[in-house]
Amino acid sequence: MEFQGWSTGLALRPGDYLGEGESLAAVVRAAGPYRGEALYLLALGTAATMARLHLGGIAGLRLDPGNVVIGPYGQAFFAPGPRDSRFPASDVRDWADVIVFAATGRGPAAEPDLDRLLPALRAVVDECRRADPGSRPSAVDLVRILLGHSGAARGATVNELLIEAERRTRPDEPAPYEPPPAPTPIWRRPSYLVGVAIGVLIVAVVAGAVTAIAGHARQPDTGDTGDVVGAIGRRTATFEQKVTASGGAVAADGRLSFAQGAATAYEMKLTCGNAPDPAEVSLAGNAGVAGGVPFDAARPAPETCVQADGAAVRRFSSPYTIKALLVAAGTSVSAAPAPGNGRTITGTAFAHRIRGEETIAAYAGSGAEGPVAFTLRVDEQGLPLRLKLHMGSRTNGSLVVETVYRDWRAFEAIEGATPNG
Repeated sequence: MEFQGWSTGLALRPGDYLGEGESLAAVVRAAGPYRGEALYLLALGTAATMARLHLGGIAGLRLDPGNVVIGPYGQAFFAPGPRDSRFPASDVRDWADVIVFAATGRGPAAEPDLDRLLPALRAVVDECRRADPGSRPSAVDLVRILLGHSGAARGATVNELLIEAERRTRPDEPAPYEPPPAPTPIWRRPSYLVGVAIGVLIVAVVAGAVTAIAGHARQPDTGDTGDVVGAIGRRTATFEQKVTASGGAVAADGRLSFAQGAATAYEMKLTCGNAPDPAEVSLAGNAGVAGGVPFDAARPAPETCVQADGAAVRRFSSPYTIKALLVAAGTSVSAAPAPGNGRTITGTAFAHRIRGEETIAAYAGSGAEGPVAFTLRVDEQGLPLRLKLHMGSRTNGSLVVETVYRDWRAFEAIEGATPNG
């Protein structure tokens, strides 16, 4: 069956997707809320599937945690029910409520603590929960935002966006062979989105998300690399960052404050290219101020250097980025002793696998692609001293980013600058 050009195969049979599993509500009650990569993949996968349904005229999905069923391989099923193509904006609001529940374990009636969402995803959820349905983003807009497309990448077609979303949310490796051969996993079938012909929403989530659902996605064995986020805990440091790219250079220095479970806050002086004077930039959660002008730190204006590069400073230096690099690099990570009882940790990760709210390839957007090689120096306590990144970028070509951290100390709150006027 063809679905407005989106599908390439036969429609699914009910037996293909009505598998056994637990509702999202039951899973969160039993195992705890989604965290990090698992939450991001759930958000991106559900948004992409909802976008395909809406493009095919299927809406009124009535999403809620009780009828989203988590299957044995992490895939999520949406039980059949009434549909009404007039209400795609209601689906977007319901989608936001499902994501909030997955992250907090609380529904909208219970006034969940939205501060538990890190800034990039919080911004998306806030837009989807606007009172005016006409001001909410479309499902396609959600996919674009979650993928972090901005600037030149805005020219990507809808189909290219959805294909990229599906690539990011599919399992990294095929399932191991077990005789007799198992049927092709449902989320790998090119026709899986066509099952809407009989009214079932299928959400593709990575195979590893079964354990990630508990908020404890399995971490690869990265050797003696330690837990950088755990070592930092709740601290403040001064930093310097230099970015060298074919399109120009950026320099920043200031301080950052980190507390697990919250966005990393920054206040800095930032110089873009040949600017005669540095601009003062602050990032406090999702609220950014650059040169006295407020901006959304999750979605900065790409044409405004200090906004875009101020947000990039966080993505290139945040402790969450360091953790995501180590996870994505997996077995390529190696550690060696360094002077002063410290360690030098090296590895390479593909940009599309570096996932998280503040990371290099996060949906906040950086344009990084291909392999990202990194060298991390930590002290005897596991605190970062230096992080050097080599990568490619869609807009800036070859990119080298070096961050030096100094004077890790007790946590100091960064409230953010006051905008002019």
